[in-house]
Amino acid sequence: MKEDKRPYIILSAAMTIDGKIASKTGDSDISDEQDWKEVHKLRTQVDGIIVGKNTILKDNPKLHIKFYEHNGYYRIIVDSNLSIPIDSNVITFQPNIYPTILCITENASLERIKDFESKGVKILKAGKGKKVNIPELMQHFYNLGIQKLLLEGGGILNWSFIKKNLVDEIRLTIAPWMIGGKDATGLVEGRGFETMAQAPRFKLLEILNRDNYAVLKYKKNE
Repeated sequence: MKEDKRPYIILSAAMTIDGKIASKTGDSDISDEQDWKEVHKLRTQVDGIIVGKNTILKDNPKLHIKFYEHNGYYRIIVDSNLSIPIDSNVITFQPNIYPTILCITENASLERIKDFESKGVKILKAGKGKKVNIPELMQHFYNLGIQKLLLEGGGILNWSFIKKNLVDEIRLTIAPWMIGGKDATGLVEGRGFETMAQAPRFKLLEILNRDNYAVLKYKKNE
């Protein structure tokens, strides 16, 4: 797959000073109202938003756009074995404006696939193992006309993109507190790289600050 045959990917997240995007109990209430408005503004500029299944299971978000006029976009869920409830908000809330794509492996239940398809959900298969093949998905997205994709994943999904060097831009809000906890969710989890030299590098483009919050914008080094 050629590098240009995939969407441009923006990782968007809010985290504490110590790099946590959720507490050990799963509390992810980090952004203030101003930050949420900026996040929703960013959502109006992309063709799709992608999250992992845990985001759906924990928060049951609608993944919609508030505050701004827009034309909708794809809601994309990485759920290898179709484990999210079929009555989740991403399935039932305004599917005509926000069509939903579920990304699965070849191992997902055919019965479950038919159930979701009956709700108008598009199913994309990528990968024959336990987890969805993320690079393979990128080609599917590109073929659907998704040119710009917003990654609002948890730590595991973020790692899936980072380890394949698929993140082009980062918008990171740092909230003015520290929560700690080895079981709290970090911005990027997974196995991690063994050395600093293996990690993708980013160029700092902009620093904004307000009310003790800081917003950092990065772009991948070419």
